[in-house]
Amino acid sequence: MPPARLRSPTVTKDLSRRTQLLLRFGYDGARFRGLQPQGPGVATAGQALRDRLVAAAADRPRGLAFSARTDAGVHALRNAATCYFLDEPDGAAVAARVAAARDDGLCHVEALPVPPNIHARGHSRGKRYRYLVDDGCADATRPRPRSWPVAPELSAELLWDAARRLEGTHDFASLRGGGCTAGSTTKALARIRIGGPFALTDGRRWLIEITGDAFLRKMVRNAVGLMVEVGSGWRAPDDVERVLAARDRCAAGLCAPPDGLSLIDVGFAWPLDGSALRAELGG
Repeated sequence: MPPARLRSPTVTKDLSRRTQLLLRFGYDGARFRGLQPQGPGVATAGQALRDRLVAAAADRPRGLAFSARTDAGVHALRNAATCYFLDEPDGAAVAARVAAARDDGLCHVEALPVPPNIHARGHSRGKRYRYLVDDGCADATRPRPRSWPVAPELSAELLWDAARRLEGTHDFASLRGGGCTAGSTTKALARIRIGGPFALTDGRRWLIEITGDAFLRKMVRNAVGLMVEVGSGWRAPDDVERVLAARDRCAAGLCAPPDGLSLIDVGFAWPLDGSALRAELGG
């Protein structure tokens, strides 16, 4: 009978020394090719955050996860992420170093030590996006850094009509962008707010805020494109229902460019963050 083989002892980490961080941060989307880290040489907001964490802790962050992913060119005022470090007892000191200002495209960076079970995706509760549209522009072909310039003037009545038809729970397959991996295309838009028009030197500005529990890839930009088509008179308000019923991206029209889109807030279940998103979605 062959001798029993000895197994190497398993080396374990002391999880009591594990430091979990909740991070809230904004970024200038024009400086990045999206959020998710994509490897060396590709500037992303997620990579900029990872670099901050490495510099603050002199160690790589584990389990870095984000509450909301954004495409290239999309801005954010308040996204959220979580990560953890092993054998890092002074989480408060690391958090303070992460939040220190740096010229890396990130802004409003906050870091908070949290219990190890807190997770960016598991504890996020809804998102709010804001889109800026400038109408009546003499030269709508010239890009603007934070808004979408369009030539026709939009009707407030038609914009509101389109917004009301998009609110609620629907199958938004027609507003789904390519490469989306969501398991279901049925989502709930709790509220669409419209502000404006506000006078500009060239044209007028509209603010469109969209709040929901979850979103498909490019869903907000496609929804804004549909609203602008209705607001300009290119489509009838009844077309909104027809587009959604088709469950086909070809039935929808314009996809608003990324420049005018900002992620304004991510609701979080712990700690209570004052965003009011949880109450708004529940209502």
